[in-house]
Amino acid sequence: MPILITADALVDGTGAVRRPGALLLDGERIVAVADSVAGPAGAERAHFEGATILPGLIDCHVHLSDAGLPDATVQDRDPQALRTLRIAEHARRTLLAGFTTVRDVGGRDHLEFGFRRAVAEGLARAPRLVLAGKVISITTAGASAWQGMYRQADGPHELAKAVREQVAAGADVIKLMATGAVLSPGHERPGSAQLTSAELRAAVETAHTLGRRVAAHAHGIEGIRRAVEAGVDTIEHGTHLHEDRAVMRAMTERGVFLVPTLKALAGIADGPGVPEAIAAKARVRRSDRDTTFRMAFEAGVPIAMGTDAATPFNRHGENAKELAIMVELGMDAMAAIRATTAAAARAIGRADIGVLAAGKLADIAIWRGDPLTDIRVLERAPLAVFLGGTRVV
Repeated sequence: MPILITADALVDGTGAVRRPGALLLDGERIVAVADSVAGPAGAERAHFEGATILPGLIDCHVHLSDAGLPDATVQDRDPQALRTLRIAEHARRTLLAGFTTVRDVGGRDHLEFGFRRAVAEGLARAPRLVLAGKVISITTAGASAWQGMYRQADGPHELAKAVREQVAAGADVIKLMATGAVLSPGHERPGSAQLTSAELRAAVETAHTLGRRVAAHAHGIEGIRRAVEAGVDTIEHGTHLHEDRAVMRAMTERGVFLVPTLKALAGIADGPGVPEAIAAKARVRRSDRDTTFRMAFEAGVPIAMGTDAATPFNRHGENAKELAIMVELGMDAMAAIRATTAAAARAIGRADIGVLAAGKLADIAIWRGDPLTDIRVLERAPLAVFLGGTRVV
């Protein structure tokens, strides 16, 4: 049955606003978008007074397997059944918060692939899942800190093999560790490049040949530079990108997205119980994070929203807090919404979501209030969420 949705305003994801706004859905697709739509006879009607209709939000960087604890290693010995149920709960919270698509860029022991099958069989409800499987890295201490998340590989041949393994397991995207990580043991340096240029090229070529996009975890500028030169599709974190404007220009020209994960460093730096050696690495990088974001936005680097949900005190279901930080650092509210809808969809290679337009999948979220005047409106529970035309909230 067709569904006609109306509200005081509609933000379509591209930058256009309608006041009032109306959407007509039929099945899983949007049929019409306008200030007002004459729905067909018999259409179900839903009006939301004082509310704004948006595309379902997209988080390009989450880890559904983990919970945002100060120290994730305390759950390393938990049984897989418990871990899988946690994935389900984290996915549920995220969907209820108005996020209808997430890109999981590092699970545990490939449990996320089994969970996606459970969703397809109707055993659980979740946002659309874009999954990376295991992150691919050099031999590193990080693998001991995040057991079951890493596939260690050294040399171009092993990198290509590791990519093929993730694709064979069901990966939609490949995640490469181009630099060290903040949340690895204290002696691992986030600013240091890890994968060589040859290793990165081998991995990217293999992934692209298999039709998969590539996300590169990269804090330090040399790792970012190598990853961009190798042809990755997104840079995750990009903390020290401000150190080289030429790399910014290359990202802008090639359409390489920055997924800045602003929320993550704050929780790591300030949260009680985070191991001190790790918290120290986060504290010294917060100003770099802010400088990079401001400079990248001003330079026209494409930006897509990602939270790194599951890092300390960065909880699933609180994803929209990232937008407030983006606005605090200089984005206007509309730009932050675009980064979480249309731009995020482009970053993950999905042309069928992220925009309210005829023919797109009917992924929709509706909030009371106007997020263009107060972006924190999106931190509240939405009035309604539709996933593929089915109301789930």
